[in-house]
Amino acid sequence: MTHQHHHNHEPWEQLPSGFAEFLELEARLSSPVTTTAIDLAASALDSTPSRIVELGSGTGDNVIALAQRFPHADVHAVDISSELLDTVSVAATQAGVRERVRLHQADLNDELQENLPTGVDLMWASLTLHHINNPAAALKSAFDALRPGGILVVIEMTGESFFVPAGEQAHEVRHQASAPAIHHQVDWSSLLDYAGFDVIEQQVQDFVASPETADGAQYVAKQLQAAGEKNDDWNAPAGANEETAHLEFRSGRRILIAQRPHSEPEKEQAEKLEVDVAVIGGGAAGLAAAVTLGRSRREVVVIDDGHPRNAPAHAAHNVLGNEGISPHKLLATGREEAASYGVQFIKGKVSGISGEPDAFQLTIAGTKQQVHARRIVLATGLIDELPDIPGVQEGWGDTVLHCPFCHGWEVRDQKIAVLACGELAIHQVILFRQLSDDVTVFLHDAPQPSDEVVEQLDALNVRLVHGRVRKLVMEGTQVRSVQLESTELFDADAVAVAPRFNARTELYEAVGGQAEETPFGQQIPTNPQGMTPVPGVWAIGNAAQAMAMVVASAASGVTTGAAVHGDLAVADLNKAVLSRRKE
Repeated sequence: MTHQHHHNHEPWEQLPSGFAEFLELEARLSSPVTTTAIDLAASALDSTPSRIVELGSGTGDNVIALAQRFPHADVHAVDISSELLDTVSVAATQAGVRERVRLHQADLNDELQENLPTGVDLMWASLTLHHINNPAAALKSAFDALRPGGILVVIEMTGESFFVPAGEQAHEVRHQASAPAIHHQVDWSSLLDYAGFDVIEQQVQDFVASPETADGAQYVAKQLQAAGEKNDDWNAPAGANEETAHLEFRSGRRILIAQRPHSEPEKEQAEKLEVDVAVIGGGAAGLAAAVTLGRSRREVVVIDDGHPRNAPAHAAHNVLGNEGISPHKLLATGREEAASYGVQFIKGKVSGISGEPDAFQLTIAGTKQQVHARRIVLATGLIDELPDIPGVQEGWGDTVLHCPFCHGWEVRDQKIAVLACGELAIHQVILFRQLSDDVTVFLHDAPQPSDEVVEQLDALNVRLVHGRVRKLVMEGTQVRSVQLESTELFDADAVAVAPRFNARTELYEAVGGQAEETPFGQQIPTNPQGMTPVPGVWAIGNAAQAMAMVVASAASGVTTGAAVHGDLAVADLNKAVLSRRKE
C-alpha cells in the first residue's frame, strides 16, 4: 500500500527517508479497512483462489494478510521499489508464508502488462491507482490478467482528509502533488466499467488515527509535520505532543469490488439487431422482465447505460432472501441470470425510438447500431431531485435518505433530522418517529405548518426548528450536524429528505406518450400489467411507480414480462391463422 503522493519525476526506487516506516504505520492503522475488503473479496469469489496479485505492495501487510486468509494461493507482490520488496520478503518470512510470495519489481506506469501473470483469481490495488499516470490503462491490464469471474479489489481515498475536532477548528490536509489530487477525485466506478468490469460491491470506510494509541499519535504527528512544512518529511516526532494530543486524523476509504464477467461480450455487435423485445434499462425491473421473457424463449436485448439509481447505496434492504445485498452485486447476478437464457446486452444510451408495434427502431447514442424490436419495455427509472443544500448529495444513499422502509432500520434509535422542502410531509415524520425517539423537523423553506400539524408534532415529541438550513456538516458520507444560516448547529446522525421523483420520460414522449403528474413527481401512465396508452410500449419499475422499492420493481418486471410475452403470443397466433387461411 502506497499512500503519499509523489511527482512523476520522483523515482519511487529512492524513497524519502522514513517513508517506508510511515507506510508500515499506515498499514497497521488501515487493518480494519483491509479486513473488511478481504471479507468482501472472499464473499465475491466463486472458488478458492490459487493466484493473487497485489499492485503496489508497499511494505507487504496486504500480501501477508491475503496469504494468511487464502492459504492455498500464491501471492504476487508487484512494486517499483526494491527497498519495499525487500521489506515484503522479510515480513513474509517472519509470517511463515515466504514460500508462497512471489516478488516482481516493475514500474506500474510502463511495465504493468508484461509483469502480470495470467489467470489471476484475485487482484488487489490499495491506494495505488491514483499514483499511476494512466489508471484506465492499468485497469485494462488488470482485466486482461484476471480469469473470467476473477475479482479486483480497489481501495482509494474519498472525501476530505482532516483533523478533528471538526468544524471551524478542523485543519485540512492539502496534498502537494496536483496530478494525484485529480486522481483523488476520479470516478473509479466509471473507469472500472470502461475497462469491462462489473462493480458488484462498494463501501466507504473511515480511516482513523487517534492519539489514544501509540501508532495513531505517531501518524498524526507525521501528518501534521508533512502538511505543515509542505514537504515529504516523514521523520516527524514519534509520539503525541501538546499539539497532537487532542487531534484525531480522519479520512475516507472507498472499497470497490469488481468482477471480470464470466461470459465475454461479443467483440463486434451487428449494426442491426432484430429482437422480439427491447428492454431499455438494466435495473431490477428491466432485468426481471428480461429473465421472464428469456425463459419464454423470446429474443430479448437489454440496453443500459450503467448508472443505476441506487448505486450510492451500500446495501439493498427488504429484498427477501438477499437482505443487505450490494445493489451492484444484485444487478451483476441478474445480468448473469438473464444471459443464461440468451438475453443480449448493449451498453449505451438509447437516443431515439420510432416506428410502431412489430416495427420499432431504436438508435444507440454514439454508435451506428440500430435495434429493431416488436415491443418496447421502458425500465428507465427516475431522477431524485434533491434539495440544493451542501452535504445532501455527498450523503445520499448512506446517511441522507428518503425511504423509512429501505434504510430506516439502519438509522433506528439515532438522531434523525427531517428536512422539509416545500410542504411539510407529516406522513414521513410519523414513519421516522416510529424508528427513533429523537426526531427533529427543520422547516427550511417550508411554510409554517398548521396548528393541527404542530399539535401532532408536539404529541410525538418531535422538535420543530425554524430557519433555513445552510448545510449539512459531513465526515465523508456521514452526517454529523445540521447548520442553519444563523450558524446554529444541531447534532444529527441521519437526515431524511423528500425529493421529487421525476421518471425519465423522454423516450416515452418520443413515441407520442404524455407523462402524468402525481403529488410525488411525474411518471409514465400504465395499467396494472405495465401497458401504456402507446401501443406496443410498456413501462415498469420506478418509471411507472415512483414509490416502488427493489422487490416491487422486480415484481413489476416479472408481471410485465409475462404480459408482453402473452401479447406477442396472441400476435403470433393471429399471424399463423392468417397465413393458414391464405394457403
